[in-house]
Amino acid sequence: MSRDEQTLESQLSETVRLLMTRTGLRQVDIARGMGVTRGALSQRLLGNATWRLNDVPPVAEAFGLTVCELLSGYASLAQANRLPPAQGSEGQTRI
Repeated sequence: MSRDEQTLESQLSETVRLLMTRTGLRQVDIARGMGVTRGALSQRLLGNATWRLNDVPPVAEAFGLTVCELLSGYASLAQANRLPPAQGSEGQTRI
């Protein structure tokens, strides 16, 4: 695996963790949408297992984002005003 791929994976993990904190979604919520166990998602988030291309669309959907938005990273989402509503915001529904 090249260095760029590792960087993209770590950025994806960081983005997913930050979005989970912001929205209140739990690992089990995201894992269910991906069709994997919570443990399998945890291993991806920790960098102990690699993300698969098929993992990304359901994760993006869980946060109401496109795949490209999710892969752009948390800072890019914030800059583009595309962050999902924060936990406790009016009108937010939990998945």
